[in-house]
Amino acid sequence: MKRPESRVHRRARLSSTPILLVVVACLIAAGAVLWPGVASARTVARGLADSTIDSMTADQQAAALYEISHDLRGTYVRFTVYWAAAQPQQGAYDPGSAYMTGVASAVSLARQNGLRVMITFLGVPKWASDPTFWKQTGGYQQRDAMSTKYLPDFKRFCQDFATTFRGQVYAYEAWNEPNLGQCLFPQATPQNKNFAADLYFKMLGSFSAGIRLGDADALRVAGATAPLGSDHPGNISSTSPQRFAARIKAKGAASLFDAYSHHPYMPGASSRQWPEAAPRDPKTTVALQNLGTLLKLFPKKDFYLTEYGVQTAACLWFSGQHVDQITQASYLKRAYAYAARYPQVKLLMWFLLNDYSPKGSPNSGFYTGLNTAGGAHKRAWYAFARGNYLALSAPASIKRGSSLTLTGELSCASVGGLAGKPLVVQRHSPGHSWSTVKTVYSGVAGLYSVRLWPKASAYYRVTWLGVATSQTRHVAVK
Repeated sequence: MKRPESRVHRRARLSSTPILLVVVACLIAAGAVLWPGVASARTVARGLADSTIDSMTADQQAAALYEISHDLRGTYVRFTVYWAAAQPQQGAYDPGSAYMTGVASAVSLARQNGLRVMITFLGVPKWASDPTFWKQTGGYQQRDAMSTKYLPDFKRFCQDFATTFRGQVYAYEAWNEPNLGQCLFPQATPQNKNFAADLYFKMLGSFSAGIRLGDADALRVAGATAPLGSDHPGNISSTSPQRFAARIKAKGAASLFDAYSHHPYMPGASSRQWPEAAPRDPKTTVALQNLGTLLKLFPKKDFYLTEYGVQTAACLWFSGQHVDQITQASYLKRAYAYAARYPQVKLLMWFLLNDYSPKGSPNSGFYTGLNTAGGAHKRAWYAFARGNYLALSAPASIKRGSSLTLTGELSCASVGGLAGKPLVVQRHSPGHSWSTVKTVYSGVAGLYSVRLWPKASAYYRVTWLGVATSQTRHVAVK
Protein backbone atom coordinates (compact mmCIF):
# COMPACT_ATOMS: atom_id res chain seq x y z
CA MET A 1 0.00 0.00 0.00
CA LYS A 2 0.99 3.63 -0.31
CA ARG A 3 2.60 4.57 2.97
CA PRO A 4 3.76 8.05 4.02
CA GLU A 5 7.40 8.91 4.55
CA SER A 6 6.92 8.95 8.31
CA ARG A 7 6.74 5.18 8.48
CA VAL A 8 10.02 4.74 6.66
CA HIS A 9 11.67 7.42 8.76
CA ARG A 10 10.45 5.61 11.84
CA ARG A 11 12.02 2.41 10.58
CA ALA A 12 15.25 4.28 9.94
CA ARG A 13 15.27 5.61 13.50
CA LEU A 14 14.70 2.12 14.82
CA SER A 15 17.87 1.00 13.06
CA SER A 16 19.88 2.43 15.95
CA THR A 17 18.29 -0.11 18.26
CA PRO A 18 19.47 -3.74 18.35
CA ILE A 19 16.87 -5.14 15.96
CA LEU A 20 13.41 -4.73 14.52
CA LEU A 21 11.61 -7.86 15.59
CA VAL A 22 8.84 -9.15 13.44
CA VAL A 23 7.11 -12.20 14.64
CA VAL A 24 5.91 -15.16 12.65
CA ALA A 25 3.82 -17.83 14.30
CA CYS A 26 1.25 -20.63 14.51
CA LEU A 27 -0.62 -23.01 12.20
CA ILE A 28 -4.31 -22.49 11.48
CA ALA A 29 -6.52 -25.42 12.42
CA ALA A 30 -8.16 -27.25 9.53
CA GLY A 31 -11.90 -27.02 9.33
CA ALA A 32 -14.95 -25.70 7.59
CA VAL A 33 -15.15 -22.04 6.69
CA LEU A 34 -18.06 -20.08 8.10
CA TRP A 35 -19.22 -18.22 4.99
CA PRO A 36 -20.17 -19.27 1.45
CA GLY A 37 -17.69 -19.78 -1.35
CA VAL A 38 -14.56 -20.28 0.74
CA ALA A 39 -13.55 -23.75 1.82
CA SER A 40 -10.22 -25.42 2.45
CA ALA A 41 -9.02 -28.35 4.52
CA ARG A 42 -5.35 -27.35 4.34
CA THR A 43 -3.54 -25.05 6.76
CA VAL A 44 -1.45 -21.92 6.39
CA ALA A 45 1.26 -20.98 8.88
CA ARG A 46 0.33 -17.89 10.93
CA GLY A 47 2.54 -14.86 11.33
CA LEU A 48 2.62 -11.55 13.16
CA ALA A 49 4.86 -8.53 13.62
CA ASP A 50 5.66 -6.10 16.43
CA SER A 51 8.05 -3.20 15.86
CA THR A 52 8.44 -2.48 19.58
CA ILE A 53 9.93 -5.75 20.79
CA ASP A 54 13.43 -4.64 19.80
CA SER A 55 13.28 -1.73 22.25
CA MET A 56 12.06 -3.86 25.17
CA THR A 57 14.27 -4.92 28.03
CA ALA A 58 15.65 -8.45 27.87
CA ASP A 59 12.98 -9.61 30.33
CA GLN A 60 10.18 -7.98 28.33
CA GLN A 61 11.52 -9.44 25.10
CA ALA A 62 11.74 -12.90 26.63
CA ALA A 63 8.14 -12.55 27.86
CA ALA A 64 6.94 -11.53 24.39
CA LEU A 65 8.67 -14.48 22.71
CA TYR A 66 7.25 -16.81 25.34
CA GLU A 67 3.78 -15.43 24.61
CA ILE A 68 4.24 -16.05 20.90
CA SER A 69 5.56 -19.56 21.32
CA HIS A 70 3.47 -20.87 24.22
CA ASP A 71 0.27 -18.80 24.36
CA LEU A 72 -0.10 -18.16 20.64
CA ARG A 73 1.52 -21.53 19.88
CA GLY A 74 3.90 -20.02 17.36
CA THR A 75 6.55 -21.78 15.33
CA TYR A 76 8.26 -18.93 13.42
CA VAL A 77 9.79 -15.56 14.24
CA ARG A 78 10.96 -12.94 11.75
CA PHE A 79 13.54 -10.20 12.33
CA THR A 80 14.31 -7.22 10.12
CA VAL A 81 18.04 -6.54 10.25
CA TYR A 82 19.34 -3.23 8.92
CA TRP A 83 22.41 -3.55 6.72
CA ALA A 84 23.22 0.08 7.55
CA ALA A 85 23.36 -0.72 11.27
CA ALA A 86 25.14 -4.04 10.92
CA GLN A 87 27.84 -2.60 8.63
CA PRO A 88 28.00 1.18 9.14
CA GLN A 89 31.37 1.39 7.38
CA GLN A 90 32.57 -0.49 4.32
CA GLY A 91 34.21 -3.73 5.38
CA ALA A 92 33.22 -3.12 9.02
CA TYR A 93 30.86 -6.03 9.60
CA ASP A 94 31.55 -7.14 13.17
CA PRO A 95 29.48 -9.97 14.68
CA GLY A 96 30.63 -8.73 18.09
CA SER A 97 29.31 -5.17 17.69
CA ALA A 98 26.57 -3.86 19.96
CA TYR A 99 24.02 -4.09 17.15
CA MET A 100 24.96 -7.63 16.17
CA THR A 101 25.08 -8.70 19.81
CA GLY A 102 21.44 -7.60 20.01
CA VAL A 103 20.65 -9.62 16.89
CA ALA A 104 22.36 -12.69 18.30
CA SER A 105 20.51 -12.32 21.60
CA ALA A 106 17.15 -12.10 19.85
CA VAL A 107 17.92 -15.14 17.70
CA SER A 108 19.03 -17.09 20.75
CA LEU A 109 15.89 -16.17 22.72
CA ALA A 110 13.71 -17.17 19.81
CA ARG A 111 15.40 -20.53 19.51
CA GLN A 112 15.15 -21.10 23.27
CA ASN A 113 11.41 -20.73 22.85
CA GLY A 114 11.35 -23.27 20.04
CA LEU A 115 10.79 -20.69 17.29
CA ARG A 116 12.19 -20.87 13.77
CA VAL A 117 13.88 -17.64 12.71
CA MET A 118 13.37 -15.67 9.50
CA ILE A 119 15.44 -12.54 8.84
CA THR A 120 14.76 -9.70 6.39
CA PHE A 121 17.59 -7.43 5.24
CA LEU A 122 16.74 -3.75 4.75
CA GLY A 123 18.42 -0.33 4.71
CA VAL A 124 21.32 0.81 2.50
CA PRO A 125 24.38 2.13 4.42
CA LYS A 126 25.46 5.66 3.55
CA TRP A 127 28.77 4.41 2.17
CA ALA A 128 26.95 2.11 -0.27
CA SER A 129 24.22 4.60 -1.22
CA ASP A 130 24.15 6.40 -4.56
CA PRO A 131 24.44 10.15 -3.72
CA THR A 132 22.82 10.98 -7.05
CA PHE A 133 19.43 10.56 -5.35
CA TRP A 134 20.10 12.32 -2.05
CA LYS A 135 18.82 15.71 -3.18
CA GLN A 136 15.45 14.19 -4.04
CA THR A 137 15.03 12.76 -0.54
CA GLY A 138 16.37 15.70 1.46
CA GLY A 139 19.72 14.10 2.17
CA TYR A 140 20.84 10.49 2.59
CA GLN A 141 18.13 8.05 3.62
CA GLN A 142 18.41 4.28 4.04
CA ARG A 143 15.78 3.93 1.35
CA ASP A 144 18.00 5.60 -1.26
CA ALA A 145 19.18 3.22 -3.97
CA MET A 146 22.55 1.61 -3.53
CA SER A 147 25.32 2.16 -6.04
CA THR A 148 25.80 -0.99 -8.13
CA LYS A 149 29.57 -0.83 -7.57
CA TYR A 150 28.83 -2.01 -4.02
CA LEU A 151 26.90 -5.12 -5.04
CA PRO A 152 29.96 -7.29 -4.20
CA ASP A 153 29.94 -5.74 -0.72
CA PHE A 154 26.27 -6.62 -0.30
CA LYS A 155 27.01 -10.19 -1.35
CA ARG A 156 29.85 -10.40 1.16
CA PHE A 157 27.66 -8.98 3.92
CA CYS A 158 24.94 -11.57 3.23
CA GLN A 159 27.54 -14.31 3.21
CA ASP A 160 29.21 -13.18 6.44
CA PHE A 161 25.87 -12.75 8.20
CA ALA A 162 24.59 -16.16 7.08
CA THR A 163 27.87 -17.73 8.16
CA THR A 164 27.55 -16.16 11.61
CA PHE A 165 24.08 -17.66 12.05
CA ARG A 166 24.53 -20.86 10.08
CA GLY A 167 22.01 -23.45 11.21
CA GLN A 168 20.12 -20.90 13.34
CA VAL A 169 18.11 -19.01 10.71
CA TYR A 170 15.40 -20.79 8.77
CA ALA A 171 15.00 -18.22 5.98
CA TYR A 172 16.29 -14.87 4.71
CA GLU A 173 14.14 -12.29 2.91
CA ALA A 174 15.60 -9.78 0.45
CA TRP A 175 14.35 -6.27 1.33
CA ASN A 176 10.89 -5.02 2.26
CA GLU A 177 8.34 -3.52 -0.16
CA PRO A 178 10.93 -2.73 -2.84
CA ASN A 179 8.12 -1.65 -5.19
CA LEU A 180 7.62 1.48 -3.05
CA GLY A 181 9.87 4.52 -3.13
CA GLN A 182 9.51 4.58 0.66
CA CYS A 183 11.75 1.50 0.79
CA LEU A 184 13.69 1.69 -2.48
CA PHE A 185 14.02 5.12 -4.10
CA PRO A 186 13.57 6.05 -6.85
CA GLN A 187 11.32 3.59 -8.60
CA ALA A 188 12.17 5.13 -11.98
CA THR A 189 14.72 7.49 -13.52
CA PRO A 190 14.68 9.40 -16.81
CA GLN A 191 17.05 6.79 -18.19
CA ASN A 192 15.24 3.68 -16.87
CA LYS A 193 11.48 3.50 -16.31
CA ASN A 194 11.98 0.22 -14.38
CA PHE A 195 14.94 1.37 -12.33
CA ALA A 196 13.88 -0.11 -8.96
CA ALA A 197 12.88 -3.50 -10.33
CA ASP A 198 16.11 -3.75 -12.34
CA LEU A 199 18.22 -2.75 -9.34
CA TYR A 200 16.34 -5.17 -7.10
CA PHE A 201 17.11 -7.99 -9.54
CA LYS A 202 20.82 -7.20 -9.22
CA MET A 203 20.55 -6.96 -5.44
CA LEU A 204 18.71 -10.27 -5.39
CA GLY A 205 21.57 -11.89 -7.27
CA SER A 206 24.08 -10.71 -4.67
CA PHE A 207 21.77 -11.67 -1.82
CA SER A 208 21.15 -15.14 -3.23
CA ALA A 209 24.82 -15.91 -3.84
CA GLY A 210 25.83 -14.61 -0.43
CA ILE A 211 23.24 -16.63 1.48
CA ARG A 212 24.10 -19.77 -0.46
CA LEU A 213 27.78 -19.39 0.44
CA GLY A 214 27.03 -18.59 4.08
CA ASP A 215 24.31 -21.15 4.79
CA ALA A 216 23.26 -23.38 1.91
CA ASP A 217 20.37 -24.82 3.92
CA ALA A 218 18.63 -21.49 4.57
CA LEU A 219 15.66 -20.55 2.37
CA ARG A 220 15.96 -17.44 0.17
CA VAL A 221 12.80 -15.32 -0.02
CA ALA A 222 12.29 -12.60 -2.64
CA GLY A 223 9.62 -9.95 -3.22
CA ALA A 224 7.99 -8.68 -0.01
CA THR A 225 6.03 -6.39 -2.31
CA ALA A 226 3.48 -3.83 -1.10
CA PRO A 227 -0.13 -4.49 -2.19
CA LEU A 228 -0.46 -1.60 -4.62
CA GLY A 229 1.53 0.75 -6.79
CA SER A 230 1.53 2.58 -10.08
CA ASP A 231 1.20 0.79 -13.38
CA HIS A 232 2.57 3.85 -15.14
CA PRO A 233 6.20 3.39 -16.25
CA GLY A 234 8.30 6.23 -14.97
CA ASN A 235 6.50 6.79 -11.65
CA ILE A 236 9.28 7.50 -9.13
CA SER A 237 7.16 6.65 -6.07
CA SER A 238 5.75 3.19 -6.70
CA THR A 239 5.43 0.22 -9.03
CA SER A 240 2.48 -2.15 -9.04
CA PRO A 241 3.35 -5.53 -7.52
CA GLN A 242 2.34 -7.24 -10.78
CA ARG A 243 4.63 -5.11 -12.93
CA PHE A 244 7.48 -5.38 -10.43
CA ALA A 245 7.25 -9.17 -10.26
CA ALA A 246 6.86 -9.54 -14.02
CA ARG A 247 9.94 -7.40 -14.60
CA ILE A 248 12.25 -9.41 -12.34
CA LYS A 249 10.81 -12.66 -13.69
CA ALA A 250 11.65 -11.61 -17.24
CA LYS A 251 15.24 -11.11 -16.13
CA GLY A 252 15.45 -14.64 -14.73
CA ALA A 253 14.89 -14.01 -11.01
CA ALA A 254 13.17 -17.37 -10.43
CA SER A 255 16.56 -19.08 -10.20
CA LEU A 256 17.63 -16.74 -7.39
CA PHE A 257 15.06 -17.55 -4.69
CA ASP A 258 13.15 -20.42 -3.11
CA ALA A 259 9.94 -18.59 -2.14
CA TYR A 260 8.22 -15.32 -3.08
CA SER A 261 6.58 -12.96 -0.58
CA HIS A 262 3.88 -10.30 -0.75
CA HIS A 263 1.81 -8.02 1.56
CA PRO A 264 -1.88 -8.38 0.57
CA TYR A 265 -3.36 -5.62 2.76
CA MET A 266 -6.81 -4.39 1.75
CA PRO A 267 -7.16 -0.95 3.46
CA GLY A 268 -5.96 1.76 1.11
CA ALA A 269 -6.54 -0.55 -1.83
CA SER A 270 -10.31 -0.44 -1.48
CA SER A 271 -13.05 0.95 0.73
CA ARG A 272 -14.09 -2.67 1.17
CA GLN A 273 -12.00 -4.08 3.99
CA TRP A 274 -13.16 -7.67 4.26
CA PRO A 275 -10.47 -10.17 3.20
CA GLU A 276 -12.39 -11.70 0.30
CA ALA A 277 -13.20 -8.37 -1.40
CA ALA A 278 -11.74 -7.54 -4.79
CA PRO A 279 -9.43 -4.50 -4.79
CA ARG A 280 -10.59 -1.26 -6.37
CA ASP A 281 -8.10 -1.61 -9.23
CA PRO A 282 -6.98 -5.24 -9.70
CA LYS A 283 -4.55 -4.15 -12.43
CA THR A 284 -2.38 -2.28 -9.93
CA THR A 285 -3.22 -4.03 -6.66
CA VAL A 286 -2.82 -7.56 -5.34
CA ALA A 287 -4.97 -8.42 -2.32
CA LEU A 288 -5.98 -11.89 -1.13
CA GLN A 289 -8.86 -12.03 -3.61
CA ASN A 290 -6.65 -11.70 -6.73
CA LEU A 291 -3.45 -13.19 -5.37
CA GLY A 292 -3.45 -15.55 -8.33
CA THR A 293 -2.09 -12.76 -10.51
CA LEU A 294 1.23 -13.14 -8.69
CA LEU A 295 1.06 -16.88 -8.12
CA LYS A 296 0.88 -17.55 -11.85
CA LEU A 297 4.11 -15.62 -12.43
CA PHE A 298 6.01 -18.08 -10.23
CA PRO A 299 3.83 -21.23 -10.35
CA LYS A 300 6.53 -23.52 -8.94
CA LYS A 301 7.41 -21.35 -5.95
CA ASP A 302 6.03 -21.32 -2.42
CA PHE A 303 4.46 -17.99 -1.38
CA TYR A 304 4.85 -16.24 1.97
CA LEU A 305 2.46 -13.39 2.79
CA THR A 306 4.80 -11.55 5.14
CA GLU A 307 2.51 -8.70 6.26
CA TYR A 308 -1.25 -8.44 6.69
CA GLY A 309 -3.56 -6.77 9.18
CA VAL A 310 -6.74 -4.82 9.89
CA GLN A 311 -6.78 -1.57 11.89
CA THR A 312 -8.98 -1.09 14.97
CA ALA A 313 -8.38 2.69 15.17
CA ALA A 314 -7.80 5.46 12.66
CA CYS A 315 -4.39 5.21 11.01
CA LEU A 316 -3.04 7.73 8.50
CA TRP A 317 -1.18 5.03 6.60
CA PHE A 318 -4.46 3.17 6.01
CA SER A 319 -6.39 6.32 5.01
CA GLY A 320 -8.10 6.25 8.40
CA GLN A 321 -9.90 2.99 7.64
CA HIS A 322 -10.59 0.79 10.63
CA VAL A 323 -13.07 -1.66 12.14
CA ASP A 324 -14.09 -2.67 15.66
CA GLN A 325 -12.34 -5.45 17.55
CA ILE A 326 -15.10 -7.96 16.85
CA THR A 327 -14.78 -7.41 13.11
CA GLN A 328 -11.00 -7.55 13.28
CA ALA A 329 -11.16 -11.00 14.91
CA SER A 330 -13.65 -12.19 12.33
CA TYR A 331 -11.57 -10.86 9.44
CA LEU A 332 -8.45 -12.51 10.84
CA LYS A 333 -10.09 -15.92 10.74
CA ARG A 334 -11.49 -15.30 7.29
CA ALA A 335 -8.14 -14.10 5.96
CA TYR A 336 -6.32 -17.24 7.03
CA ALA A 337 -9.06 -19.45 5.63
CA TYR A 338 -9.06 -17.55 2.34
CA ALA A 339 -5.27 -17.72 2.03
CA ALA A 340 -5.50 -21.49 2.53
CA ARG A 341 -7.39 -21.72 -0.76
CA TYR A 342 -4.08 -21.24 -2.55
CA PRO A 343 -1.87 -24.35 -2.37
CA GLN A 344 1.25 -22.25 -3.02
CA VAL A 345 0.66 -20.06 0.05
CA LYS A 346 2.44 -21.52 3.07
CA LEU A 347 2.53 -18.57 5.47
CA LEU A 348 0.51 -15.45 6.38
CA MET A 349 2.01 -12.95 8.83
CA TRP A 350 -0.27 -10.71 10.89
CA PHE A 351 1.03 -7.20 11.56
CA LEU A 352 1.29 -6.46 14.60
CA LEU A 353 1.63 -8.28 17.93
CA ASN A 354 1.08 -5.02 19.87
CA ASP A 355 -0.50 -1.77 18.68
CA TYR A 356 1.84 1.17 18.19
CA SER A 357 0.37 4.43 19.52
CA PRO A 358 2.82 7.37 19.61
CA LYS A 359 2.20 9.99 22.28
CA GLY A 360 0.77 13.20 20.93
CA SER A 361 0.07 11.74 17.51
CA PRO A 362 -2.24 8.72 17.80
CA ASN A 363 -3.32 8.91 14.15
CA SER A 364 0.30 8.21 13.21
CA GLY A 365 0.16 4.93 15.06
CA PHE A 366 -0.55 1.42 13.85
CA TYR A 367 -3.49 -0.49 15.30
CA THR A 368 -3.50 -3.91 13.66
CA GLY A 369 -2.14 -5.50 16.84
CA LEU A 370 -3.44 -8.62 18.50
CA ASN A 371 -2.87 -6.73 21.75
CA THR A 372 -3.58 -3.09 22.54
CA ALA A 373 -0.62 -0.77 23.08
CA GLY A 374 -1.08 -1.43 26.80
CA GLY A 375 -0.81 -5.19 26.32
CA ALA A 376 -4.48 -6.18 26.74
CA HIS A 377 -5.59 -9.01 24.47
CA LYS A 378 -8.01 -8.05 21.71
CA ARG A 379 -10.47 -10.65 20.47
CA ALA A 380 -8.16 -11.15 17.50
CA TRP A 381 -5.54 -12.49 19.92
CA TYR A 382 -7.80 -15.45 20.73
CA ALA A 383 -8.81 -15.86 17.10
CA PHE A 384 -5.11 -16.07 16.22
CA ALA A 385 -4.31 -18.47 19.07
CA ARG A 386 -7.15 -20.82 18.05
CA GLY A 387 -8.47 -23.59 20.26
CA ASN A 388 -11.41 -21.50 21.52
CA TYR A 389 -14.40 -23.50 22.76
CA LEU A 390 -17.80 -22.32 23.95
CA ALA A 391 -19.89 -25.08 25.50
CA LEU A 392 -23.68 -24.88 25.89
CA SER A 393 -25.91 -27.14 27.95
CA ALA A 394 -29.70 -26.89 27.81
CA PRO A 395 -32.64 -29.19 28.62
CA ALA A 396 -34.43 -30.76 25.70
CA SER A 397 -37.74 -29.37 26.94
CA ILE A 398 -39.38 -27.32 29.70
CA LYS A 399 -42.93 -26.88 30.90
CA ARG A 400 -44.82 -23.88 29.61
CA GLY A 401 -44.55 -21.00 32.05
CA SER A 402 -41.34 -22.26 33.68
CA SER A 403 -37.81 -20.83 33.33
CA LEU A 404 -34.99 -22.06 31.12
CA THR A 405 -31.43 -22.16 32.41
CA LEU A 406 -28.55 -22.29 29.93
CA THR A 407 -25.09 -23.12 31.25
CA GLY A 408 -21.68 -23.61 29.74
CA GLU A 409 -18.02 -22.68 29.66
CA LEU A 410 -15.75 -20.49 27.53
CA SER A 411 -12.16 -21.63 27.16
CA CYS A 412 -9.04 -21.23 25.03
CA ALA A 413 -6.68 -24.18 24.56
CA SER A 414 -3.56 -22.19 25.45
CA VAL A 415 -4.84 -20.24 28.47
CA GLY A 416 -7.76 -22.24 29.90
CA GLY A 417 -11.08 -20.83 31.10
CA LEU A 418 -11.79 -17.23 30.10
CA ALA A 419 -13.51 -15.04 32.69
CA GLY A 420 -15.13 -11.65 32.16
CA LYS A 421 -15.98 -12.09 28.47
CA PRO A 422 -19.33 -10.82 27.10
CA LEU A 423 -21.32 -13.75 25.74
CA VAL A 424 -24.34 -13.06 23.58
CA VAL A 425 -27.30 -15.43 23.95
CA GLN A 426 -29.18 -15.79 20.68
CA ARG A 427 -32.46 -17.45 19.70
CA HIS A 428 -34.36 -18.25 16.56
CA SER A 429 -37.53 -20.11 15.65
CA PRO A 430 -38.48 -21.56 12.26
CA GLY A 431 -38.88 -18.83 9.66
CA HIS A 432 -37.01 -16.24 11.71
CA SER A 433 -33.35 -15.18 11.86
CA TRP A 434 -31.18 -15.24 14.96
CA SER A 435 -31.96 -12.50 17.48
CA THR A 436 -30.14 -11.42 20.62
CA VAL A 437 -31.88 -12.40 23.84
CA LYS A 438 -29.39 -11.37 26.48
CA THR A 439 -25.71 -10.72 27.16
CA VAL A 440 -24.03 -12.52 30.05
CA TYR A 441 -20.42 -12.38 31.24
CA SER A 442 -18.36 -15.50 31.80
CA GLY A 443 -17.29 -16.00 35.39
CA VAL A 444 -14.56 -17.87 37.22
CA ALA A 445 -12.91 -20.49 35.00
CA GLY A 446 -15.04 -19.29 32.08
CA LEU A 447 -18.28 -20.67 33.49
CA TYR A 448 -21.57 -18.93 32.78
CA SER A 449 -25.26 -19.40 33.53
CA VAL A 450 -28.25 -17.52 32.22
CA ARG A 451 -31.95 -17.80 33.08
CA LEU A 452 -34.65 -17.12 30.48
CA TRP A 453 -38.45 -17.28 30.35
CA PRO A 454 -39.34 -18.56 26.88
CA LYS A 455 -42.93 -18.59 25.64
CA ALA A 456 -42.40 -20.95 22.71
CA SER A 457 -40.05 -23.64 21.44
CA ALA A 458 -36.87 -22.28 19.85
CA TYR A 459 -33.23 -22.89 19.00
CA TYR A 460 -30.52 -21.34 21.19
CA ARG A 461 -26.84 -20.64 20.87
CA VAL A 462 -24.25 -18.54 22.71
CA THR A 463 -21.47 -16.63 20.96
CA TRP A 464 -18.40 -14.64 21.86
CA LEU A 465 -18.71 -12.44 18.81
CA GLY A 466 -15.83 -12.71 16.36
CA VAL A 467 -14.19 -15.61 18.18
CA ALA A 468 -16.33 -18.61 19.14
CA THR A 469 -19.92 -19.86 18.89
CA SER A 470 -21.50 -22.77 20.73
CA GLN A 471 -23.45 -25.59 19.18
CA THR A 472 -27.14 -24.98 18.63
CA ARG A 473 -29.60 -26.46 21.11
CA HIS A 474 -33.34 -26.88 20.59
CA VAL A 475 -35.56 -26.41 23.61
CA ALA A 476 -39.20 -27.40 23.35
CA VAL A 477 -41.81 -25.57 25.43
CA LYS A 478 -44.63 -28.00 26.29
